Amino acid sequence: MWPIENNYKHMKTMPAVFRMSFPKRSTYMLMTGAFLCYTGMYAVRKAFLAGQYLDAGFYGMDLKTVLVISQVLGYMFSKFLGIKLVSEMTPNRRAISLIALVGFGLLMLLAFAVLPINLKPFALFLNGFPLGMVFGLVFSYLEGRKNTELLAAALSATFIFSTGLVKSAGLWLMQDFGIGEFFMPFLTGLLFFPFFLVSVRMLSSSQQRSTEDLMLRSERLPMNARQRMDFLRKNGLVFGGLVVVYVLLTIVRDFRDNFMVEFWAELGMHGSPQLITLTEIPVAVLVLVIAAFGVLIRDNRKAFDYGIYLSMTCCIGIVVLTFVFEKGVMSPIWWMIINGVGLYLPYILFHCLIFERFIAMLRFSGNVGFLFYTADALGYSGSVGVMLFKEFSGSQVTWVNFLGDLNQIAGIIMTAVCIITLILLHGKSKRQPEFALNT
Repeated sequence: MWPIENNYKHMKTMPAVFRMSFPKRSTYMLMTGAFLCYTGMYAVRKAFLAGQYLDAGFYGMDLKTVLVISQVLGYMFSKFLGIKLVSEMTPNRRAISLIALVGFGLLMLLAFAVLPINLKPFALFLNGFPLGMVFGLVFSYLEGRKNTELLAAALSATFIFSTGLVKSAGLWLMQDFGIGEFFMPFLTGLLFFPFFLVSVRMLSSSQQRSTEDLMLRSERLPMNARQRMDFLRKNGLVFGGLVVVYVLLTIVRDFRDNFMVEFWAELGMHGSPQLITLTEIPVAVLVLVIAAFGVLIRDNRKAFDYGIYLSMTCCIGIVVLTFVFEKGVMSPIWWMIINGVGLYLPYILFHCLIFERFIAMLRFSGNVGFLFYTADALGYSGSVGVMLFKEFSGSQVTWVNFLGDLNQIAGIIMTAVCIITLILLHGKSKRQPEFALNT
């Protein structure tokens, strides 16, 4: 470790132009590959959400809610499994693992199309089960680089833009080609699958991390069980605060994403498939520009603080603006756009910057996959819990009002936890002078 640290300190004296340089061809290939890869996965995971399934019931329950819960349960279990598998994955196994996971998910959509109603939730459970590990495998190509924020911004664009794109594609297949709701998810996934295969090839052909990457961000290695526990013992309190914020963001973002079609129908805008994509475009552009700006901040501690302060601003914003919307002062379209920015910006900052810089700050030779999958597993557990509450509590609250309540409760809690996390981190810096030097 000493030579890397020694060289890292020396690099601070280098001209800024040299420190900011990076191989453009490799960067573009990684950005494009990450975007297409996760878009292909989203087509396999999210396309079924374009349907409403109003003509079919499930033992007295709303079928779509049952389907969403089934898939998210599979996705959640995948996240728990990913804590071990993704954090221990070696580079030579990534590409074949990506193809196998998404290919199996696509086959389960075919099963979803042909199986009877009572077995369709099981097919979506199996569809979600492998897909939860895709993000960690894709991100493992991007992490630990001096321009990781820029690369991760391209990957994160799929969270906002591609989720609307695949739903619009699904609605297009149903409305213009007469495809049924149950076959639509498989055909949508099949439509995007060739692009997914090309993207895996692009990621696999990208350049390895340079010496400069290692100096700036720390080495990224597979983590076994002992190393994972060691990380938690040393950094558990600060990481725990980050996880709480991430879990709440996942719950609200996932609820907004899963029932977007219902929100627009309830707001009187049913039958406009392009609206889902068009309203998410400004969200994607604004969020990704702000998140990618983090690549310009070379100091890891300052970049981490930048992410946390922006997250706090967004949390306060969604509370205030939801209150304004509920008073009838703001239009539904503007509320959905601004609400999307307020939720997606901190969510993407965790993916682009906060976890990445946390590892770099610690100079810990592990990988971000462990952090993501611990947080994601708990986040999707919370998401399932909220959907079960909405379905079985007997609540008559509308979809839009339920989202508004989630915004306000989660926003207040997240703001408080962000403040506590910064206090804990400040205390850690005081107790461990070497920690402050490594930022």
